[in-house]
Amino acid sequence: MHAGRAIDSLDTQLNTTQQSERRNYNRIPFTAEILMQCGHEEWSCNLLDISLKGMLVEPPENIDIDMSNPCGMALFLGEDISIHARVNITHSSNGNWGLKWLQIDVASLQHLRRLIELNTNNPAMLTRELSELG
Repeated sequence: MHAGRAIDSLDTQLNTTQQSERRNYNRIPFTAEILMQCGHEEWSCNLLDISLKGMLVEPPENIDIDMSNPCGMALFLGEDISIHARVNITHSSNGNWGLKWLQIDVASLQHLRRLIELNTNNPAMLTRELSELG
């Protein structure tokens, strides 16, 4: 094998490994509305999917915020059940934002776990992901 092809092959393997390492947590498709707050601004977003690491949302069009500032978010699942957390907007792609959990209280984490548990077909995957959280 030529050195150039070996390097290309190694680069491809590294990129694939890096992508899978970044996505150790399975995303669960889940449609809902979330409320976000950053500074004095408040708006709603459409939740597209959720995981133990964060969520993917569709923000309103033409919103102008500093994506480096943490935001608060709330997902209301029922009359007395909600998930509240501080999140970072980690990326913007195809009009959607990737959000990463920064701080989440124990009750919200329990609700998140239950939400994922009820919407996954693979309980072993959830157990593995929870053990990775530590």
